[in-house]
Amino acid sequence: MRKLKRVLTGDRPTGCLHLGHYVGSLKNRLRLQDEYECFFIIADLQVLTDHLEKYEEIQKNVFEIMCDYLAVGLREDNIFFIQSQVPELAELTVYFSFLVKLPELQRNPTLKEESKMYGVKKMSLGFLSYPVSQAADILFCKPNLVPVGRDQLPHIELAREVARSFNRIFGKKVFPLPQAVLSECPILIGIDGKHKMSKSLNNYIAFAHTPEETTQRILSAYTDPLRPYKKDPGHPEECLVFKYHSLFFPQVAQKILSQCKKAKVGCKECKLILAKNLNSFLAPIRKRRNYYHSRPKIVWEILANGTKKARKVAVQTLREVRKAMRFSYPF
Repeated sequence: MRKLKRVLTGDRPTGCLHLGHYVGSLKNRLRLQDEYECFFIIADLQVLTDHLEKYEEIQKNVFEIMCDYLAVGLREDNIFFIQSQVPELAELTVYFSFLVKLPELQRNPTLKEESKMYGVKKMSLGFLSYPVSQAADILFCKPNLVPVGRDQLPHIELAREVARSFNRIFGKKVFPLPQAVLSECPILIGIDGKHKMSKSLNNYIAFAHTPEETTQRILSAYTDPLRPYKKDPGHPEECLVFKYHSLFFPQVAQKILSQCKKAKVGCKECKLILAKNLNSFLAPIRKRRNYYHSRPKIVWEILANGTKKARKVAVQTLREVRKAMRFSYPF
């Protein structure tokens, strides 16, 4: 009988993590790791749904994300695991696929939005059904909480519906209903000022960026559209840079708010203040990241140990699933 409640969350290895991930879920994960048994999935199979041609980059990106996890302060004793290395998840996905109707997937708002964003005109079966795979990724360890961004809420609800259907149809309460946990800022707009911060849109600030790169990206960020000249009073509530000040440095934001409205600080100066503070905030993260990045053996060992633990849990869950479905044959 496990002592701690569980958390399951994770990311697709499509590149390095960024500030959007930090405010969207990593900040919550740091808080939860002291109270819960935490499972962090690196969902490498999901990359194939819309980045099939980039399969050669997946292993490198798994390593980069793992370095990011450790860099922000997630402890080594959490259970970090790689999706494709837990084959029981694939079997669970097959069972779950019989519980989900095609129209449910076609109506999924996140799936619709992602198909537009990535230009997927002819969906592969894997793309269309990945929410079912994600339900298996979530439910296999029977988590109590799932920290996510707002765009992932439809997937959590699908997982909950799958759990309800399984328990009802097969007469066994195998799966609990996980609760989604949103951050104070579920979605962070990228430096383009238009879209969610994203690696694919190149509007992000990564933990892996150097101080110089971070400064240059901040200097290119979208600002107050209603303030053409420095002498004009600003409208910080309309400014993306002020939003970043407010999220990361609320005390500084109060000063900026007053100065901006009185035209005592220009947009470039405001950006440089943000860049300086962000680089100070990111300095210890970069230091830890460099430590792990230069010691790949440690990083892969953490993943190997976590994957082994995750498989042990998955095997036990599959035993319960097969027993409930009468697939436990006497041989």
